[in-house]
Amino acid sequence: MRTSVSDELWQDVLAEAGHEALPSQTPGWRAAVCSQRWQDATRLYTWPDDTRVLVPLVRSAAADGAQYASWPVGWGVGGVLGAPGAVTAGRARAVLRDLAALPAQRIYLRPHPGSTRLWEEVVPPGTRRNPRLTQILDLEGGFEHVWRSRFRGKLRSAVRRAERAGLTVEQDSAARLLPEFDRLFELSLDRWDSQSEEPTGELRRRVRAKYPLEKFTAVADRLGKDCRIWLARRDGQAAAAVMTLHQGPYVVYWQGAMDKALAAPTYAAPYLLHLVVEDACAHGARALHMGDTYPGTSVTRFKTAFGPDDHHTAGYWIPGAAARRGTPARNETEDMRKP
Repeated sequence: MRTSVSDELWQDVLAEAGHEALPSQTPGWRAAVCSQRWQDATRLYTWPDDTRVLVPLVRSAAADGAQYASWPVGWGVGGVLGAPGAVTAGRARAVLRDLAALPAQRIYLRPHPGSTRLWEEVVPPGTRRNPRLTQILDLEGGFEHVWRSRFRGKLRSAVRRAERAGLTVEQDSAARLLPEFDRLFELSLDRWDSQSEEPTGELRRRVRAKYPLEKFTAVADRLGKDCRIWLARRDGQAAAAVMTLHQGPYVVYWQGAMDKALAAPTYAAPYLLHLVVEDACAHGARALHMGDTYPGTSVTRFKTAFGPDDHHTAGYWIPGAAARRGTPARNETEDMRKP
């Protein structure tokens, strides 16, 4: 097992993983996370047959003991990265035993949505699940097929109305358009807060803490051209924006924001996401990862109109050595090759 993983070595494993890897499983994403007061603790496991499995991992010191996460809640999928078929049940258990031996109260592991069934079978006793509903739009068959077979009828009507509304759209690296995106995000926070049943300001504070401008900036800087913003204007004024992440055949719809007074009459928000889908199909993407959501919310209904498949996924809080009240941690990974 190796705990010093360079960007170059990570890229080698990423190449082995091929189309399975998400933007949040890249060295650039690690750099963004570590810029937000987390310390790199990534681990690379190698077996005698040269099979390699990488766990993106960061550490945060806290008063009640260190916390390790792959990734921290709010930073998406870290999980376990390897070539197709590399993460067997036996290897997953070995990785979990090693993680559980860390000097931590708990370790958070958020695997790839496609591997949920495997992890459900191998997580150790005492693990606490963090259930998630992840929506992923299959782009197989190209845009015309997605338009006819996936998009709901009301969505297609909204797109046609938007095309007649006189919107202008630009797409560029997130770094340049981020100030306008964040202004729209602030307006969205105000709207969400006013609609919430929580005390005034509470939802706004919580969501802004999870997605501060510094986080958007860090991701835009570290991912470069693989972090983009689509911005729709009406009469020169910013109406809606979408931030996307790109890695191989995956496109991730990461965040959206709008000025509802301008966006609602022009259907700017669904129009932008429809353009993202069209562009992803044109560039050969396999899927649009629409992120985690909660059933019954307006955000879920908005995404559902595009016809994604629902995946019931989870993150896992695994008890660490510090949580076992001084019980000696046992490292049971002797079958792995030492560095």
